[in-house]
Amino acid sequence: MNIFNFFEMELSEKDHVILSADEGLYDALMSGVNGSFDDYIDEAYKDLYLKGLSLADNKWFAAGIKTNNGVQLYCLKVSFKEKTNTLHVVLAGINELIDNNNYLTDTVTAFKSQLELYDDVYFDYDPEAQNVILANTQAAEFDAGLYSIDDIENMLCKKVSQSKQDRIKAFIGQVKAKAGRATTHIEANLINDDPSVQTTILEAKYVNYSSQKEHVVGHMHLEHRTGGPQVSSLKRDSLTGLLEKADIMRIAQERINERRLEGTTLGIIDIDFFKNVNDSFGHQFGDTVIKQIADIISFEVGAKGVTGRFGGDEFLIVFYNITEEQQLRVIFRAIRDKVRAAFIDRELPDNNPISVSIGSASFSRDADNYEDVFLLADQCLYIAKEKGRNRYIIYDSEKHGSLEDIKQQEMTKKLFNDRGDLSYGDIIVKMYEVALHGKGTTPEALLDEFAQTFKLQRMCLIVGTPFKLRYATGLNGNTGFRSPDVLLGVLNSDTKEKYLAGRDFVVVNKLDTLPPQAGSIKAFLKEIGVLSYILMRFYDKDNNECFIIVSSLGKAVQWNESHFMYYRALSDLISRFSLKEP
Repeated sequence: MNIFNFFEMELSEKDHVILSADEGLYDALMSGVNGSFDDYIDEAYKDLYLKGLSLADNKWFAAGIKTNNGVQLYCLKVSFKEKTNTLHVVLAGINELIDNNNYLTDTVTAFKSQLELYDDVYFDYDPEAQNVILANTQAAEFDAGLYSIDDIENMLCKKVSQSKQDRIKAFIGQVKAKAGRATTHIEANLINDDPSVQTTILEAKYVNYSSQKEHVVGHMHLEHRTGGPQVSSLKRDSLTGLLEKADIMRIAQERINERRLEGTTLGIIDIDFFKNVNDSFGHQFGDTVIKQIADIISFEVGAKGVTGRFGGDEFLIVFYNITEEQQLRVIFRAIRDKVRAAFIDRELPDNNPISVSIGSASFSRDADNYEDVFLLADQCLYIAKEKGRNRYIIYDSEKHGSLEDIKQQEMTKKLFNDRGDLSYGDIIVKMYEVALHGKGTTPEALLDEFAQTFKLQRMCLIVGTPFKLRYATGLNGNTGFRSPDVLLGVLNSDTKEKYLAGRDFVVVNKLDTLPPQAGSIKAFLKEIGVLSYILMRFYDKDNNECFIIVSSLGKAVQWNESHFMYYRALSDLISRFSLKEP
């Protein structure tokens, strides 16, 4: 591909006759037209074209030009050459510009990804504006963004002694002077506090762009004691290329809890109904969705922050310095809209397009430590889900409640899967995490959660000896539950062991399959509408024999065998409690 393959030509000032032009332009123009270049301009663009020629201000404008392939849209800019009294015209085809833009975007993305393999900080100095753009600063103690050249000098000098400062100033002087190439070695870590770094190498190179535009580009490279090229200390997710959870969390915690950088803002992004994406289109397409959404987020965040993959379908953005809510709205709106547009041909059940929900909060406007800022952002994500998904919520204490109110809500939340997107395995793991390593929970809460997750009509927890009904829950609720006297009578008799026959996990899809000795319990179950059930026996913390009974009411069902491991995991977890009433 010929990047920016523009055509150029000279026109007479008065009648706009073509005096000279690139051969390719002659080949493109519609044959059979003679005289003024005005005759090649489509009538719909004639006024705009003539105005552009009269101004000759070297600014781009659009015009439809008659070519051998019909009218084609071009961008033109015109300047007046006093020495020859001619108009110099530059033309670029719109289609070629779009193709070139896509090519350059892909190239920049590829180069950016290669640069991210290392901890080097990259800079681009504009001598005319005397500004420096810093990039790839995830491992640095300073942020990506726009600085003055003097800011860069001061930032690097404050890390070292006077003698080393002089060498840094000399290097900056070479950058300002647009030296062809400049290199210096500073025996110190100018980027972060990694003790294994013994030297920072500063390198710069002069670049002469087209149209007399000059820049100086370079990098700050860390040299470790081990020697040789050092890959980035930041670990990246293999699927998306984003930072892994541990590193994105560390960056957020360091910025908020240690460096106390005002304006550090967290954004949590979750793919809506992602389990349904995998179920509907398969895990391979699910991976495609994650990768494409990660690219969208990374592009929109740009140099304003850094993004990591926080979970299977969840992302965390750490913005460097966002002080205005409007800045966030522009970014979040673009992410939301681009995700919707990216998968417009794929809809989930109930005609739901693939979308994302976003929650956000800032330090120190909203909270003064990482844990609380994250909590507020996560609460806003929860609100976005609750309000129907496909939206972003930025924390506002007047709208969403105080930090203390939200903390109290978190402590009393009943459902572990409050967003509705976790897999069955994730929910079980979360239940174990809360019960064994968190602030704790109750057997009743665990049963409620399990019944809601697996959409079970009724679950009973029965504790002996003698056996008593401790708790009942399910989609039908626990109200109006008739005392299972017959069932308890069976469990408290010798019939129980005959029926169980040494089994601790009994699955009944149809009552007719029950053995003859279970006649009384069969009649009772039919009477109360139980036509299928699962019975699990276990022993609690105090070695009391217990049962969990899962029931289907009103219809017989074929229990899903792939769920049995989750039922067993539940009984194992409940067994860690003391269940006997005092």
